[in-house]
Amino acid sequence: MPPGGIAEQPVSPPIWLTSDYLYEGLEHYADVINERRPGFVYGRYGNPTHVALHRVLASLDAAEAAWSFASGMAALNTGLTSLLRSGDHLLAQRTLYGGTFALLTKVFPGYGIDVSFVPAEAEEVAAAIRPNTRAVLVETLANPTFRVSDVAGIGKVCAQRDVALVVDNTIPTPYLFRPLELPGVTLVAHATTKYIGGHSDLIGGSVTGSRELMDRIRHLAIDQGTTAGAFEAWLALRGVQTLALRMSRQCATALELARTLAGHSKVAEVGYAGLPAHPDHERAASLFHGDRYGAMLAFTLRGGFEAGLRACDALQVARVGSSFGSLRSQVCHPATTSHRQLSAEERTAAGIGDGLIRVAVGGEDPADLIEDFLQALEKA
Repeated sequence: MPPGGIAEQPVSPPIWLTSDYLYEGLEHYADVINERRPGFVYGRYGNPTHVALHRVLASLDAAEAAWSFASGMAALNTGLTSLLRSGDHLLAQRTLYGGTFALLTKVFPGYGIDVSFVPAEAEEVAAAIRPNTRAVLVETLANPTFRVSDVAGIGKVCAQRDVALVVDNTIPTPYLFRPLELPGVTLVAHATTKYIGGHSDLIGGSVTGSRELMDRIRHLAIDQGTTAGAFEAWLALRGVQTLALRMSRQCATALELARTLAGHSKVAEVGYAGLPAHPDHERAASLFHGDRYGAMLAFTLRGGFEAGLRACDALQVARVGSSFGSLRSQVCHPATTSHRQLSAEERTAAGIGDGLIRVAVGGEDPADLIEDFLQALEKA
């Protein structure tokens, strides 16, 4: 530290890429690894780059603590298994990201965890809770229909029944909504790959919650080897710095695009809670901050899947892509890509029609993007 006791701070947090550390002696090492004194042990246990990210993520979510993971799926898996044991029951929202659905239906049965699915409404959840129900999982904005879950109502039910509520808040991000501010919410999960990272250059996830629960999750992550890499943690830290700027622009453009699509003769339906006609518009307005409703939407063309295929292939500014959350607008056909794990019957139950197109709005000029969709619709 320089004379006077004032240390200059780097504008960009440094990356600690070391995998291991050296100590003054065996006693020093033993004290650190057994948590008798502060320090760092090994990359899987976290390093100063992780610490910086965890403090930022906890602050964003109004949480006591956070932990970062190698992927969003790793975050969900570790977060949920910190709450569940063999013989327990998990109640999950019916409309979920396909990867989450696969985790719950293919992996969790091997853990001896029973999973059932219901609509994300307080009444439905209350009626489906069993004596062995230990947790409820919902997505704030359901992927890919973008219906808004009754997080406030479900939180009250979970608090009354002593059941943990886990909220995947990847799509709204803390910019729009902080679930932990509501009674009954236990844990919040993010795929930092998406909007928190914001540049399509990292794979990561996070969970935030109470210090006691996060300590349990931290030890699970260490034992399971699911901690985020140091470079990915640094990329997430970089992305957070522009989260509000990006989300403000992307949400505003998404609303303009949704209005345009809703008024087009070839469009049968638009799923975007910012539209007053959307069934969850009032719920979204009560949950989300700043009159913003997210940067993603879905639409269905009157010509069905074939028309949607022609429209997507005709796009030039937006492109067919495999993810969302970056500055590049991307579209996909959930029935054959992101939700391919679901059977036709399961997709129907989740409200995912074969003609549904998912749109992730990026940071392009709004007029350019809207004109691109209009020209593509003409070719549908």
